Amino acid sequence: MIELVKEIRRKNKTAITLLYSQYGKKLYGFAVCKWNLDEDEAWEVIYQTLYKIIEVSDRYIFENENKFVGFIYKVFVNNLRNHYNRKKSRHVETVELNEDHQISPAEEKDGPDNKPVSSIEMNYLQEELQQLEDWKKILLLMRAQDYSYEEIASYIKKPADQLKVYYMRLKNQLTDKINDRINNNR
Repeated sequence: MIELVKEIRRKNKTAITLLYSQYGKKLYGFAVCKWNLDEDEAWEVIYQTLYKIIEVSDRYIFENENKFVGFIYKVFVNNLRNHYNRKKSRHVETVELNEDHQISPAEEKDGPDNKPVSSIEMNYLQEELQQLEDWKKILLLMRAQDYSYEEIASYIKKPADQLKVYYMRLKNQLTDKINDRINNNR
């Protein structure tokens, strides 16, 4: 880990190779499976992320490997969001006729299971995620990519047999907090 950060801070060509070999496939799987990007879009966002990490990593001090991995995923998710927002802003709004033959905007299907997700809900989720400790963010992200608890344990230094409990509690807490915020703002 220390060697990787040293290479990155030198900003030489081996840094991008090391980052790619260690994290490229994981980031690709997340982008394609969870964000439904096509292959070209996924690699574009991945390389954008890797170059950004090389560019800005010397501004940060990483206490341990978990903090560095959390940083990589945070930059990656931010780039995914930016890509999604750029793509969404270029998208022309479509219209369709409802049963009364009135023109209404077509319903956007943003979330998993093609359920509409409002920007308010996404903001709540983003705010709640920002308050989490790094290891909890890593757990959520890696579990969303179908990593096994044993693989995740190696990154966050927690017992693998306890991660399922942590994950379920964390998911329930996030769901409850977001639902409370939605209900309180109605």
